[in-house]
Amino acid sequence: MSPKRSGLLAVAATVLAMVVAPQAALADAAGGGGDYVQLNSVTDVLDTRDGTGGVTGQRGEASTTTVPVLGVGGVPTTGVGSVMVRASILSATEPTFLTVWPDGTTRPNVTAVSVKAGEDLVVFTAVKVGANGKISVYNAAGKAHVVIEVHGYYKSAQGSNGGGFVPVTHTRTIDTRNGLGTTTGTIAAGASRTVTLTGGLIPAGATAAYVNLAVPSASAKGWFTYSPVGGSSRPVMNYVAGTTQAAAVVQLPADGRVTFTNRGAAAVHFMLNVEGYFTNSATTGSGFRSAYGRLINTRTVGAGLPMAANSTIDVQVGGTHGLPTRGIAGALLTVIATSEAAGYLKAWPVGEAEPSLTMMDHGDSWRANSIVLKPGTDGKIRVRNGSADTIHLIVDLQGWFAEPLPTVPVVPNTRTTVLQAAPVAGALAGTLEYAYTDNSGRVVYGHQQQVDNFSSVQWTVVSGNEAFSGQPTLAQLSDGRIQVTAQHRSGDVWSLTQTAAGAVTWNPWVNLGGSMAAAPTAVKLADGTLAQFAVDVDGKLWVYQQKGTVPFWRNLGDQNLVGGLSVVAVRDGVRVFGLDGAGAVKSVLFYNDGSLSPWTDLGGAGSSGTPAVVVRPGYQLQVFVRGAAGSIVTKLQDAGGTWPGGWTEVGTPAVAPAGAPAAVLDPGVGRVAVMFRGTDNEIYRVWETEIGANTWGTWGTFIEGLSDPSATDPSVLPYYNGTSDTWVLTFRSPNGTPRWVDRQT
Repeated sequence: MSPKRSGLLAVAATVLAMVVAPQAALADAAGGGGDYVQLNSVTDVLDTRDGTGGVTGQRGEASTTTVPVLGVGGVPTTGVGSVMVRASILSATEPTFLTVWPDGTTRPNVTAVSVKAGEDLVVFTAVKVGANGKISVYNAAGKAHVVIEVHGYYKSAQGSNGGGFVPVTHTRTIDTRNGLGTTTGTIAAGASRTVTLTGGLIPAGATAAYVNLAVPSASAKGWFTYSPVGGSSRPVMNYVAGTTQAAAVVQLPADGRVTFTNRGAAAVHFMLNVEGYFTNSATTGSGFRSAYGRLINTRTVGAGLPMAANSTIDVQVGGTHGLPTRGIAGALLTVIATSEAAGYLKAWPVGEAEPSLTMMDHGDSWRANSIVLKPGTDGKIRVRNGSADTIHLIVDLQGWFAEPLPTVPVVPNTRTTVLQAAPVAGALAGTLEYAYTDNSGRVVYGHQQQVDNFSSVQWTVVSGNEAFSGQPTLAQLSDGRIQVTAQHRSGDVWSLTQTAAGAVTWNPWVNLGGSMAAAPTAVKLADGTLAQFAVDVDGKLWVYQQKGTVPFWRNLGDQNLVGGLSVVAVRDGVRVFGLDGAGAVKSVLFYNDGSLSPWTDLGGAGSSGTPAVVVRPGYQLQVFVRGAAGSIVTKLQDAGGTWPGGWTEVGTPAVAPAGAPAAVLDPGVGRVAVMFRGTDNEIYRVWETEIGANTWGTWGTFIEGLSDPSATDPSVLPYYNGTSDTWVLTFRSPNGTPRWVDRQT
């Protein structure tokens, strides 16, 4: 049975005159540059003790202080993405914490440094500069003096100066208790100790080191300064009675020798752990990317249960807050322990051996420290509670260092995605929505208000100056807004969402991270939230569920998958189908509660392209794929859900398929129709001979006697046109013109 031609095929001139409406460039969430430039002297931008920065006196509870940084001291007026600051909180009247973030943006739910009443503590952290050249500092409780010093900055774009970050395994290189890297014995009040930091983990020529400093078992509070031998002195850490750890970026002279001076009133021991270093070349190492967000808070996760004594917990870093799942040289993290007993924390990459080093000792209160740590397997770190009591753990992301990743090439002639939106109040049928990526990497969005008029589609380029690859996805959020998701050429998955249901305006692109090998496939889950499924270069299947306080990419298993995926809704969740590197079809059920079934291997060695899946009544699934011999083959579950052992050919087409098939359960006649693009670029189709027969008629061109070449594989959508259920097939011609064939019942 041949379908009728749509009106569009008779008005090709209208389609050829398609107008793509211009749109302003949308936000670039990925950033660029990120090389570090160390200042030769400290730039004080805020000191509430003496009025530096225009603010005098202790800052009050829930106060925000705005601080200009661009053009102040040694900080340039342009070309600065983030500044490396030393943030101090002094003479606090109550337990409190500081948050530091780019001015003009919403304050993130992260902590930079925390103190008890009367403590003086500091943190080194990177802060993105606001569009107005300022940063903001928030004091949570009580009153406290605040000091902000800029020690260096990260460039906003590539250039000839600055250097990239290189991580190392966290290693202690200085310890005055046993003479490691220095002489044995405490450093007296006012005394100094000169050490050499290069020559081992840190190569000669490095411009700065990322370190964690520690003063163990101090009898009173104090502070340390450091100076590169031959350079100026600058503050580096404050310590309190007991043990204090603090991250720091230390400038390195040519010979790598640095002098540390104890400015406290009593002799103390001193330790230094190396976490990484900055090179002296803008073409080596990794660039910094600003990102803020809470990764975990055991007070709120699940039932809010604390970490048990001597237990570990895995924290997802990669794939959160726009980070990729790979290519992270190091994540800048603040780790916070809240406890009623003394103890310690360790942190290390998942998949590596537990280190002997601790990253923070803590007492019976809140304590925070910053680290730069390279995530391990699946982008995770592992944290141990080395306490004899329970603790609550908070881990906050302050930024990350990006390793070079290959740019994703634009895949030519990818399919068009089509979706029918839910009808608005008073409408008989929902609008039809389209999206495709053209051969230049533009994402083109189409909106068809008149469901029965395919020449009425309004097209808009929504990618701005960004470039994407692969077939985009379309989904409708629970509030009626349409969301487009596509693979950015960086490899990450980006999403674009309407400002309101039915609006012609869009919010900025949002980077969901992921760093996948192929474009994602989106599906709406039973709870109404969206999930993106995608495959990485190692063949792992990942899912990104757009719900919860910290959505993230989760690894669902390594099946050596390649290419695109098909995802269909079933009774208990959604089932995912894909091909592995040998051409076998693999499938897994993602249950509504987020759990996973065992993987199923359907075989089919040598198959290629994305599988097509039809859901028959009773949730019996039928899979169609291009076989190794150039035919279309299929497998149909039985009523119990069991797959047959062998594949069955879907007839014998006169022309071999050139791409992946599409399939649909024809709502008008109740039979399955299958179609493909042949090696002659014509679209071919076949129907079942009878309802539920799984036997096939004769293949033929879609419109008998009419040549209408296609450059893309076909896409098909069952939809309601206001009077009956039908379906439409769409493809694009060799010159990129969208084409439709409407199966009118």
